[in-house]
Amino acid sequence: MKTHENRNKKIMILHLYHDLMNLYGDWANPVVLVRELSARGFEAELVKKSVGDEVDFSLYDFIYIGSGTERSQKACMRDLSQYKNTLFERIEAGIPVLATGNSHELFGQVVTDPDAVLHEMLGLLDFETIQLNTRVTGDCVCVASFLEDKLIGFINRAGGNQKGEIERPFFIEPGEGASYPACAEGIRFKNLLGTYMTGPVLVRNPPLLRYFADILTGKGDGGTLYISSSDPFFKHQEKAYGLALSELSGRVK
Repeated sequence: MKTHENRNKKIMILHLYHDLMNLYGDWANPVVLVRELSARGFEAELVKKSVGDEVDFSLYDFIYIGSGTERSQKACMRDLSQYKNTLFERIEAGIPVLATGNSHELFGQVVTDPDAVLHEMLGLLDFETIQLNTRVTGDCVCVASFLEDKLIGFINRAGGNQKGEIERPFFIEPGEGASYPACAEGIRFKNLLGTYMTGPVLVRNPPLLRYFADILTGKGDGGTLYISSSDPFFKHQEKAYGLALSELSGRVK
């Protein structure tokens, strides 16, 4: 897997479909990742691409796609399909990818919309998504199979379910403060992670932020506590995460 032991090597971050797939502050995820990498002494650059732009996935070390409306999702799928093979090659090679909200559905086989119309997806993983007219929303606390610390999030997605035998790395726990029903969710394939959690997931969850930063810097022990002494933001981030996790877990301190 490609790492960045040479600090003179710029780490390239791609925010894909930054305008169409950008709900609830999704834009902050690649921004805070750049800030974390900079605090570690690495140079990082954020590049934004959308529908109609030419994309060379070989130039990038990390890809982020946020959440959007169902209509925006289909528009992005039509554009992304032309890059299917090159994107798959990068994912197979181990490039870290984070897809939040309904963008992770793009990596499945098909999405069936509420009118029973089938929309072909990228087909990287063997699962399909069935959408209903209802909405499923709520805060959540979840356990990630690859982290010691729990994560917090907010989900707002079309009702329905996913079918298929794939690795689902997030288990949402029931709790007094978490209103989303308990279930296993998301996708994982090599360093590709997808989840229905949306919004500034990396801002709200420093363990997940460090997980990706560790991969990108070649540290290799995702989730290890890292707080920059030069940037007070991360200390405030850690405190906010702890308070939110306590409240959503139903524990009042």
